[in-house]
Amino acid sequence: MPTPAGSRDQSPYPRPALDELIGLAGLLRAWRAAAGTKLRRSKPLSQAEVAVRAGMTERWYGELERGASPRLKRAKIDQLAEALLLDEDQRETLYLYTDGASPPRAVTPPGQTPGLHPLQLLLDHQMPRPAYLSDVAWNIVGFNRAMAQWFPWVLEPRANLMRWALLHPDAREQYVDWEDHARIYLAMLRMALVRHDRLPELTAILNEVLSDSDCRSIWENKPELVSNRDGHVFRLHIARFDHQDIEVVSQVLYPAAFQDLRFVAITWLGSREDPGADAAHRGPATPQQRRTRAAPAAPSPHSPPRPYWALDSYEAARALAGDAPLDLPALSGMMGPGTRLTADYTGQQIIWATSEAGGTVAFEDLTTQEALARIPVAELNADARREYQHLLRCTLAPDPRTAMQQIDDLLAPHSAALDLLRDLRDQVSCTDMANSFG
Repeated sequence: MPTPAGSRDQSPYPRPALDELIGLAGLLRAWRAAAGTKLRRSKPLSQAEVAVRAGMTERWYGELERGASPRLKRAKIDQLAEALLLDEDQRETLYLYTDGASPPRAVTPPGQTPGLHPLQLLLDHQMPRPAYLSDVAWNIVGFNRAMAQWFPWVLEPRANLMRWALLHPDAREQYVDWEDHARIYLAMLRMALVRHDRLPELTAILNEVLSDSDCRSIWENKPELVSNRDGHVFRLHIARFDHQDIEVVSQVLYPAAFQDLRFVAITWLGSREDPGADAAHRGPATPQQRRTRAAPAAPSPHSPPRPYWALDSYEAARALAGDAPLDLPALSGMMGPGTRLTADYTGQQIIWATSEAGGTVAFEDLTTQEALARIPVAELNADARREYQHLLRCTLAPDPRTAMQQIDDLLAPHSAALDLLRDLRDQVSCTDMANSFG
C-alpha cells in the first residue's frame, strides 16, 4: 500500500538508515567512537569498557547498541552519560530515549547568573516598553530604562518582585484590584515551591509573605497553582502616567540558555503609542485621580553605572525611538558635540543619547516635556527654534482650538510674571531718575 501524502513516515532515507542516523543504537556507537577521540585514543572505546564504566554487563550494553529500548533508572542514565563523556545536549537525548523525558536540571542559585550581557541588550531593545529579567526566586537581575521609570523600586539593592508585589504598600496602590494580583503571585509561589522543593530563598519568601494577614488569608482560602503570567491583561495607575489607569499585558519568555530566568516585557494595549502620550492630551489628573505617594529615593551618585544606560552606538540608541524616528540635529548641536536627540514618530518621546568614554553611548528615554525643560530657550537659533516649536506642538492637543487654549493657559502665568517685572523695572527707573535729580 502506498504511503499517504503528508505521512510522517515519508523520508529520503529507508527506515533502517534513519534509525542509524537518529536512533539510540546508532547514537551510542557514534558516542562510543567520539569518547575514544576525547580520550586521545586511536580507536573507539570498547563495549566492554563502556559497560564497566557504566556499571552494567557487557551483554546488557550490547543489547542497547543492537536496538533494545529499555527504560533505565535515572541514576543509571547519568552513569552511562558519564561513561560516554556526553555533553549536556547529548545527555538530554539519552534521557529522551531511555526515560521519555528531559533530565532534571540543577537550579542556578538565586543571584548567581553570569553572562547576561546579550539578554541585557535584548532588554534595552524593548524600549520604550518596560522589560526585566528575574531569577527562580523573582530577584531582579536585569531591566531596561523604561522598567526603572515605571517601577523605580527595581533600582533598590536586592530588588525582588514577589516581595514588592505582595508586601510593599505602593504595590497595593499601583495594581488595580491588588487582591487578584496577590492571588496569582501566591499561586506562582506555590508552583515554584513544588518545582524547587526546599529551595531556601523561596521558603524564606513564603514565610515573609505569610506574615502579612491579607496574604495569609488569600493563601489559605483557595490553594491554586499558576506557572506564569504570560498574556495576563491588567491595569495599573503609577506615577509615570500621573496615576491614571492604563491597561497592559505581560509577556513571559524563558531564554533557552538560562531556563531558570524569566524574560518579561510589559506592553500597553490599544495603541502603538506610549500611554503617557494619551495622559499628556488629557492634562493633569484630578485630585480624585491622583494619589499621594513619596517620591522614590534617587540612586546614589557613587553607585556603579546601571546596565540599561549603555548602548554600543548612536544608531542603536536611535532605534529605540521606534519606526520613522525624527532626528533633531539643530537641538542636538546646541546641547553639545557628543549629544544626539531623536524623537519618536508621535513626538511624545525623546531618546537623549550622549557619547561616553570607551566608545559607548549613554541614553535616556524622556518625555518631550522632560527634554524641552533641559533646553535653554534663550539660546535657540533659527533651526533649533523650528525643531523646538515642532516638539512643543506635539505636547498639545491635536485640535487647534484646544491647543490654542492650552497655549493661553501656559502664557497666563508668564504674562503675569512679565507684568510684575515691567512694573518693578519702572519703579527702579523712577527711583534712579529721582536720585539723579536729587
